[in-house]
Amino acid sequence: MRAARIPTARKALVLAAVATLGAGLLAGCADDGGDEAGSSSGGGSGKTKITLGLFGAFGFEEAGLYKEYEKLHPDIDIQQTVVERNENYYPALVNHLTTNSGLQDIQGVEVGNIAEVVQTQADKLVDLSEYGKESDFLDWKWKQATTEDGRTVGLGTDVGPMAVCYRKDMFEKAGLPTDREEVGKLWAGSWDKFVEVGRDYQKNAPEGTTFLDSPVVCSTPSSAVRRSASTTPPARSSTRRTPP
Repeated sequence: MRAARIPTARKALVLAAVATLGAGLLAGCADDGGDEAGSSSGGGSGKTKITLGLFGAFGFEEAGLYKEYEKLHPDIDIQQTVVERNENYYPALVNHLTTNSGLQDIQGVEVGNIAEVVQTQADKLVDLSEYGKESDFLDWKWKQATTEDGRTVGLGTDVGPMAVCYRKDMFEKAGLPTDREEVGKLWAGSWDKFVEVGRDYQKNAPEGTTFLDSPVVCSTPSSAVRRSASTTPPARSSTRRTPP
């Protein structure tokens, strides 16, 4: 298939840009080997145009990365199209992949959607393991976009670290450690451990307090982390007094 009809000779240039600019997940769309002019042609300017389809704020343009890359590579012209919300962007991306039309040279994929893309659309995307080095990425981040047969169809752009605050006085009254390193060890490596610490807290909790502000505090990040193929919970816990 084509990603904005990238001529084969220009594919390496497109993927080099992915590797250099890469800071969510970016997938380079595959080429069918044709030489039909498309968005990656220079349009008579003598430059190779690379198009990106993104959602939200990836920050590449805002940080001046496109201009920096173009300065280093005067024969490259980078242009991006941005859809504000992923719920509008992703259905269109799936449609473009399914119909083999309308794709940009490089497409962003939200981390919550990458598993589906890997499982159902990997054959439509370039294997980026030839261009990106696994050692440059967190192990679990690299694996997010890697198929069972070892094809890596996207490169991670960022990670979202999480931190949790806790009340030392409340932990002490509940008989739990208060040192931040010791508290982190209570649930290191497992959300199940985090839940167990909450149960331990509630057994001796000061009257009128709860381990978490609300279930969402735990369920939202833990669900996101599981989708991201990471099982490491945040570093600290959070408690507050329950309002009257």
